[in-house]
Amino acid sequence: MRFDQLTSMRLFIRIIETHSFSRAASLSGISPSNATARIARLEEHLGVKLLGRTTRAVAATEAGQRYYATCKRLLVELDEVEADLKGSQQRLSGKVRVSVNVSVARAIIFPRLPELMLQYPDIHPEIILTDQRSDFVREEIDFAIRIGGLEDQDLHKRSLGFPLRINVASHEYLQKFGVPETPEALHTHRLIDFMLPVPGEKLGWEFECNGAVRTLWPDTVASVGDAEARVQLAVAGMGIVQSLNFIVAPALDSNKLVRILPALETRAPEVTLLWPRNRHLPARTEAVMRVFSDWIREALEERC
Repeated sequence: MRFDQLTSMRLFIRIIETHSFSRAASLSGISPSNATARIARLEEHLGVKLLGRTTRAVAATEAGQRYYATCKRLLVELDEVEADLKGSQQRLSGKVRVSVNVSVARAIIFPRLPELMLQYPDIHPEIILTDQRSDFVREEIDFAIRIGGLEDQDLHKRSLGFPLRINVASHEYLQKFGVPETPEALHTHRLIDFMLPVPGEKLGWEFECNGAVRTLWPDTVASVGDAEARVQLAVAGMGIVQSLNFIVAPALDSNKLVRILPALETRAPEVTLLWPRNRHLPARTEAVMRVFSDWIREALEERC
């Protein structure tokens, strides 16, 4: 009976995903009449109607949708447990859907992703770029990577490291306007601010003075809502930018920008990996998540 129920669950999943009894039956190696009988027995066992027919296709009822989500999760976990018990040594594989802060993706993930994919060629990442709050269920996100506490859901959190806020400008700018020696001197310089999504909101410019963090709100010549674009403007000589060290690292390495006021730099909010507390991750997804988190932590440590 237990084996029959599991077989019927797998058949039910195929019907939902193909929207067809006959197609699911063919994939299962049984006749359409046999498939119909098995689903009827499954519905009788559960005491609910799982499927409804329309003129075009087969669709899940509300109960069927809930049952599908549960079956999918349980059977993935069961398959992984069986693989472990059989001593499977398969490499990490499968799709993983990740929501990533835009700056982290551009500065750390994308430049290094080809190297990671050479090491784990069977992992298929789907990367969503956003700095906003994610709906883990609706967007089918396995985990997210954020700077600071932008998520207000009940989430597990794993720290990936703390970047630094650093101040940079081009050689040409500093030759023309001079090198500021104190935070107060910035009031006489051309500054490029980071523009937040909410009109009127601004980020303060932070400096560590005598062991305490001091926040200034100087006037700026421009505000840009993209971290990499601000770096480009700094490289072009437009002004001074305060940004995160891993974002400006390429421009510093190529000597396009100069670090100023280095003794007054502060730590930025930590980069974190987030996933829902109420979701049990399949073992394979959790393994991929560990690979991603270790990889990003190492990349951040190179720059911090």
